[in-house]
Parts: sequence; structure tokens; C-alpha cells
Amino acid sequence: MKIKRVTALVLCACIVTVIHSVSADTPENMDVRELIRRVETQYMGRTSRALLRMKVITESWSREMTMETWSEGRDKFIAKILTPKKDHGVATLKIENDMWNYLPKIDRLMKIPSSLMGDRWMGSHLTNDDMVKGDKIDKLYDFELEKIEEHIATVHCTPKPDAAVVWGSITYIVDMEKSIPVTVDYYDEDGEPVRTIEFDNVENISGRWVPLIMRIKPVESPGELTEMIYESLEFDIDLEDDLFSISSLRRR
Repeated sequence: MKIKRVTALVLCACIVTVIHSVSADTPENMDVRELIRRVETQYMGRTSRALLRMKVITESWSREMTMETWSEGRDKFIAKILTPKKDHGVATLKIENDMWNYLPKIDRLMKIPSSLMGDRWMGSHLTNDDMVKGDKIDKLYDFELEKIEEHIATVHCTPKPDAAVVWGSITYIVDMEKSIPVTVDYYDEDGEPVRTIEFDNVENISGRWVPLIMRIKPVESPGELTEMIYESLEFDIDLEDDLFSISSLRRR
């Protein structure tokens, strides 16, 4: 796997502290919220662009697609399917807390309502809510540091009282030296496990550690899986001024 090495500035807006080590001598001097913020913004810089493959396996069907993605900070994101040919041009746009899907064959743009935020994104085991709020866990949840073993921390997250989120709680296993997740477990409101996300193939790109493989496994369907594999990833690049717009979805 060949990953583009970018020489642009690494200490940038959204992830300025990602290459700093976390003070973890004791639970008392550790900023857990900041740790989770870094973990959830690891694929971002001032801007980013990626090429990735996504494999989805369910009990009744499977599919594989490639897509290109762009982001600007935490509030702007576009994903566009490149292959298979029948899905070419299908795209998702996120701007802050709003999200749209674009279907080029019928030239239809659909804004995702709150009632559908729990639905699967692109047929995967990620949800629309993940795409909108997954990188804002530090703003929506409260945190409890359960334990530290060497450089591995276990952090339990519960939603703030007024947070409109899908999950009842989340538990992170985090490598503090690299500010990356090892696993993330998601639970429903009754405390029952729903899914696990595992991270693998960690590489240093532009001064930050990034897992280039992510596997989402639903608990109730152990044979199912979504695997996302980054083929290329670059940070802090120049993007078109109007890239993150509804008109841009149709042009692309």
C-alpha cells in the first residue's frame, strides 16, 4: 500500500496536538476529553483527501466499492463513489450537522432527516449519525477514565443529558502514545453491546499516526462486517473554494 507523504505543515487547525504525547502518569493529570478529541479527529487536518476501499458483508449480500473523500476541519466532508460503475457518482455531503445524499442517475438530492440518522450509510455498518457526529464525541459525551495499563487507556463515554445521539454509551481502548484507537465498543440505551470497531495497519503520515484499516463488526450478526481500507491519505492540501456545496455534488 503506497501512502502519499505530504510535506505541508502538520501543526494545523483541527488536530494541532495530535503528535503530542499525553501525560498519563496518573488518571488525575490526564485530559480524557482532549484524548478522545484527538482520537476522533485523527483522519483530519486543516483539509484532507483520501482514496479508500469499503467492503460490506451481510448475511444476504456483499459488495465492494472504492470512493474518494475530502474534508475540511470537523464540519465539512464529501464522499463520492468511484466504483462499481453502477454507483459511480453517488455522493454524500456533510456540512456541520446537516447531511445530503446525491443520486446522479436520477439527479436526486435528498437531505437526511433526523428520523433516518440511525440508518446505514452507503449500506455499511456505519450510520448516518456516525458521519455527522462521530468526530464530535468530545462535545456530546461525558467521560470516565476506567483504567490505564502502560500506554493503553480505557475510557467510558456517556451522552450529555441534552445530547441527541444514537448510542447509550461508548467505550474506547486507546493507545495514548500514538493517540489512536485500538477498539471502540458501542452500546444501546439498555447497556447491551451493538457493535465493535477494530483498527489496524497503523502508519505515520505527515507526522501523525493513522490506522489505515477499520473493521466494523455488529454484535448480533457475527458473520457480518464492514472493512474500510485507506489506499491513499494526504493532509493540509488546497481544495476548491466551493467544494463543500450542493452544486459541487452535481459537478463531480
